[in-house]
Amino acid sequence: MFIKECVTKNKKTKTNYIAHKLVESYRDSDGKPKHRVIMSLGTLEISRRRWKELAFILESRISGQQTFMENEADIASLADEIMKHNTFIRTIAQNKSETKESSDIQPIDLNSVTSALHRSLGPELVANTYWERLGFDEILKHCGFSPKQASLAKAVILGRLINPDSEYATWQWFQNNTALVELTNVDLSGIGKDGFYEIGDLLLENKETIEQSLLKKENTIFSNRTNIFLYDLTNTYFEGTCNNNNKANRGHSKEKRSDCPLVTLAIMIDSLGFPIHSKIYDGNKGEPATLNDMLVQLEKDTYTFVLSDKPVLIMDRGIATKENIELIKSKGFPYTVINRRETEKDFPKEFENIKSFMCLDTKTEIDSP
Repeated sequence: MFIKECVTKNKKTKTNYIAHKLVESYRDSDGKPKHRVIMSLGTLEISRRRWKELAFILESRISGQQTFMENEADIASLADEIMKHNTFIRTIAQNKSETKESSDIQPIDLNSVTSALHRSLGPELVANTYWERLGFDEILKHCGFSPKQASLAKAVILGRLINPDSEYATWQWFQNNTALVELTNVDLSGIGKDGFYEIGDLLLENKETIEQSLLKKENTIFSNRTNIFLYDLTNTYFEGTCNNNNKANRGHSKEKRSDCPLVTLAIMIDSLGFPIHSKIYDGNKGEPATLNDMLVQLEKDTYTFVLSDKPVLIMDRGIATKENIELIKSKGFPYTVINRRETEKDFPKEFENIKSFMCLDTKTEIDSP
């Protein structure tokens, strides 16, 4: 055996790479001399005159013979390292070969593959995580919910969060499209649609307790909440007579369905979008008339444990009547509102001689047009 130097060239970088191999000479069946590679040696750093000595030691190691020609320890040590590396490489190759032989791989026609009973899971995992962080199960238990009722409430609440729709559509989604059915404490896989209707009534009965409990919990988890509260209202309509609904009344519909009975929905949220309070009013209730109820509730239950100072109230011009502004002032709340009348006409002289304006955030002069 002898050591042969092999040079390869990278076609892209034009760089030459040198590798050394232990090679054996033999004759084929026709008697022609040929070479075969016994093992790769990497790139040798020893001088060429010592290749013959290294080849002899490696040949002895491979044949399992002892040699008395190992005169220098560095060559013997190098030979041992080469043998150890090649043993490792052969072991990996053998393991791959055995794995390949023992594997049971079957071809699959991707065009003929179909799936059934598949359900979404990603949004459900996120929603379930925050359900647990907010302690929803404990809050509902404190409200007197049974384990089944708490699981129904979870299905409805998270269903409205992930896939907003009606109770009936939420029930269908829960039964057929979501893995949320696997994340409830009680098996609801065979629950009828009436359960989804009834749990909404029970949640409404306990609305104030649930809202206040969540507000306290949210304040401990999200401690960087600001003291800015936004108050606004909207309304929605019913397609039907709603004779048994005392709050359903005709009024001005924001969806242009004044031909239908309406209910008014009021909500106050903080700067991060977390609800502070909510309330359902009669459909013909005027927006300005709702503010006092919300301020009374705010003073009673909220800001005393959420904030050290009273929050800044922000609302649109539909609520900002002269009487409501006086009401806000009397209760000591700072506020920002849109005035219901055009006040710029009260200051024509102040704008006549202005030549430039000051940008408050950068303190730089901006020439007026």
